[in-house]
Amino acid sequence: MTKIEDVIVPSRGTGKYFGIKCLQIDIAKNTPVAPSFYWHVKTEDTQLVSDVETVVPGATILDGNLSMTAEEYSQWGTDDSYVIDWALAKLGFVEIPE
Repeated sequence: MTKIEDVIVPSRGTGKYFGIKCLQIDIAKNTPVAPSFYWHVKTEDTQLVSDVETVVPGATILDGNLSMTAEEYSQWGTDDSYVIDWALAKLGFVEIPE
């Protein structure tokens, strides 16, 4: 999960974590590849781990789907952080460096 600046959803809470998963990449000859993704924003929660209170992602308060264009996909390369940065920019969320 990627820590982000607070995303406040009045009826649901404050999101602090962002996650994204690739749903599909259709592979076909002579057809532009355009993968789709599922993204979600989670609240922050605490959990007891070996008698130590630990901060962990909580409930999902926002989610949706995104699709890359063939041009965006061609820039992906081998570093998956590209996808996270791309999605955060598309959605207007800001990562908090750890």
